[in-house]
Amino acid sequence: MIIAEVLVLIILVYGVCDLLFRWMGIGAYAWGSRSSPKIALTFDDGPSEHTRSLLELLHRHGVKATFFVTGVQAERHPDLLEALRADGHQIESHGYWHRQAFFLWPWQEARHIQRVPGKLYRPPYGAHSPFTRLLARLHGKVVALWDLESKDWTDRPAEELAEYLILWCKPGSVLLLHDRYPLTLRILEIALPRLIELGYQPVRMDEMDLEPLGVRQGLQRAFQGYHERYFEKNRVERLGLEVFDLLSVGPTAFPGPAVPEAQPGVKAYEVHLDSVRSSALPTMALLRQTRRGFQLLARRLEGEPEIRLVYGISYAAVGLKVFGFKLYPVSRLQTIITGIANIWFMWVYRGELPKRDLPLVQLAYITREELLARYGSREATAASPPPPPAEPQSPPL
Repeated sequence: MIIAEVLVLIILVYGVCDLLFRWMGIGAYAWGSRSSPKIALTFDDGPSEHTRSLLELLHRHGVKATFFVTGVQAERHPDLLEALRADGHQIESHGYWHRQAFFLWPWQEARHIQRVPGKLYRPPYGAHSPFTRLLARLHGKVVALWDLESKDWTDRPAEELAEYLILWCKPGSVLLLHDRYPLTLRILEIALPRLIELGYQPVRMDEMDLEPLGVRQGLQRAFQGYHERYFEKNRVERLGLEVFDLLSVGPTAFPGPAVPEAQPGVKAYEVHLDSVRSSALPTMALLRQTRRGFQLLARRLEGEPEIRLVYGISYAAVGLKVFGFKLYPVSRLQTIITGIANIWFMWVYRGELPKRDLPLVQLAYITREELLARYGSREATAASPPPPPAEPQSPPL
């Protein structure tokens, strides 16, 4: 009975450590400054027979990267390790063996970390034991993770994975790639020139402003997968893919309340503000990027006459008045649900707790015609059909 209880306790401790330190990444480096266009390409598991092809591609685009090498592979390919150094890339530790930390005794893990030099250590698979962080620190290393996976170990098409990287890359992102799969090169041949064209600046990790993740940043990292699934399920799309483009829209039936210009159920776009980018930008830059987002939305609306309304429900609704949006009160249920969500996002992404003078949750909306008149071409505005008449409504009590 005692043995069973000890085993359960050990499994629980290992699970908690993996949750906090791998999934959330608390205390590790996982991204740089979100106000900078710098990103880091990082390659695990090498050097390998694919290293020279990767070096040629990086050289062609003038890009320096960070390679997390294993001791076993470095000993097999000392010429490739020297080639990495000669080309000016950063070389860091991926441990001696490519083994999960769960399957190493503490003294084995210590040797595994100690045998490969470097200031950074990326555990294989990102996995942690209860000893990983302590052992890394004792050997003068900081654990380095990532915030965007290339998924280059899957059998998905290179074009699809390149599109995924371009869509989800953010200012300061650390991209996880591998120096062992032929798919990696094909992904980068598509994604790398496009990322540079969009304004990203790939650099070595030691050229980034890196800070260990705290609890709030760990929650951001942990819920990234949920964010991606929400976008896919609700068909939300970004308005522009440049570094600081921060608006997205999702097609939906307008949920109400009814407003003078539209009834619930009409085809609409719900506006989503990128919490990561908007939290990092100063006020004037935020205003410029938001205006750019509405200009891009106007171009989209010119080809989608069925969309009658653009709206958002939030504490931040009052900020949309400057962009021509109108405000309208919402139901108590909408206030509660949206209010809780807004409080959560304000704390996680801004570190702000609720204040007494916090604006009310409101509906901010703008009709298709009004948005095109402000941000679209005159031809598109003139061609836009008039909206159907709406019955007069009283605001909800």
